Amino acid sequence: MREVIGIILIVQGIGSLVITKAFNGQEWFLMRWATPYSPWAHIAIAVFGLLLAAAGTSARRRRNHA
Repeated sequence: MREVIGIILIVQGIGSLVITKAFNGQEWFLMRWATPYSPWAHIAIAVFGLLLAAAGTSARRRRNHA
């Protein structure tokens, strides 16, 4: 489950940043709050998602190999 949430956060962070830059300020609804803090908030959300996905994958590997 952590992996799924992490991937969603990665897509939201990076996708929203790309959409904002490519379409002159159009913002995804869920990331509209981050517009004043762009690009750092988008990058932080994506990095947090990456860490969450990595932690979920690591926990699953430890469970399967134990």
